[in-house]
Amino acid sequence: MPHRGPLGIRTRTRAQACAIGVLGLCLAPAPAMPSEDGIHLVEQEIKAGLLYNFMKYTDWPEGAPDPKTPMVVCLFGGDPFDGRLQPMSGRTVNQHIIEIREPKTAGELTMCSLLFVHANARPQWPQLRAALAEKAMLTVSDFDGFADSGGMIEFTRMNNRIGIRIDFQAVMAAHLQVQDRLQRLASRNRDGASAR
Repeated sequence: MPHRGPLGIRTRTRAQACAIGVLGLCLAPAPAMPSEDGIHLVEQEIKAGLLYNFMKYTDWPEGAPDPKTPMVVCLFGGDPFDGRLQPMSGRTVNQHIIEIREPKTAGELTMCSLLFVHANARPQWPQLRAALAEKAMLTVSDFDGFADSGGMIEFTRMNNRIGIRIDFQAVMAAHLQVQDRLQRLASRNRDGASAR
């Protein structure tokens, strides 16, 4: 049963809320980039590419976003991708032009189709989540516990691979639907429970 955590946020057991999907994208150290910084750069490139696929394989309610409006990717709290999302700007996904924006306040989030919450903004997540309740907006982050606290897709790193957790209840509450391709990835969990 859902219960309220110390911040008054509805939380769920891991088995109810999330599943992990290992995407098969190895982050083994490359000879050209042996340093920790180099591995971080490769990881951020992979995550930037996956954001496009999250949009491609998510269905929004009819008319949201409007067919004539762009698919807006919002980076809240800063750009952890160091500009790697910029080549996506101007491309199309599901017949929508993609725009990249960095809103500074919660009030600017109404135009977002996908919201990436920087780890720097983790303290603000409970308030953001409450403000965005039931809005047709895909929420993504890579801070630990994001999906357990009502975020939709959380990047994880396990066994030197990028993985994802999906809180399907949060997705459905926002009137979104992840397509089978993402669902299959997110169902590869251990013993029916999410794993770290």
